[in-house]
Amino acid sequence: MASNVIPTLYRGVLHRSRLEARWSVFFEHLGVKAEYETEGFNTDGERYLPDFYVFAALGTIWVEIKPGWKSDPGGVAKFRRFAVQRPQPTRAALIAGLPAIGNKILVIGGDIDAADPLKGPWEDDGQEWRPCTSGQHFDLCFPGQFRAKFVQDGCPDSFGGNGEDKLLAAITAACSGRFGKDTAGPQVPDPGTGSVA
Repeated sequence: MASNVIPTLYRGVLHRSRLEARWSVFFEHLGVKAEYETEGFNTDGERYLPDFYVFAALGTIWVEIKPGWKSDPGGVAKFRRFAVQRPQPTRAALIAGLPAIGNKILVIGGDIDAADPLKGPWEDDGQEWRPCTSGQHFDLCFPGQFRAKFVQDGCPDSFGGNGEDKLLAAITAACSGRFGKDTAGPQVPDPGTGSVA
């Protein structure tokens, strides 16, 4: 891990880095529940603590955040070992950099042709955060695709929602928030009230 990492407090939770705190802001603004460093694992005799446990629309995802693909080769290798042994059915995602449209995200999940697409060994880097057709739910999926959610799943029966606008607002809030020197937290609008946090 780089020596210039700044521990950052956000909503009462101390994040190990400002980058991880920015992802907390992103998830919060999307309305996606995400728990920071909620559960650790023993992976091949080595301790591993994923950054986030994200409750996305299509199922839970263990998320690891890195500044760049080459910034922490040992950490990426540890993530890959965990991804193979992760609790089932879940997915694992390695995200490099700040929240952005078209982030390069390595998603490890299951066989998309199987009865349960979350189980198994597949991986790809072509997915990104996308809204459902109503703009109310978000998950990692291929650009232009989202498995439809229906009224019985808690999704409004409407199309053409403002999901793209919500994504852009979450990205803007996460990337433009100003953090104090004392790690008191970012100065970003609260998604519910619009007031500064």
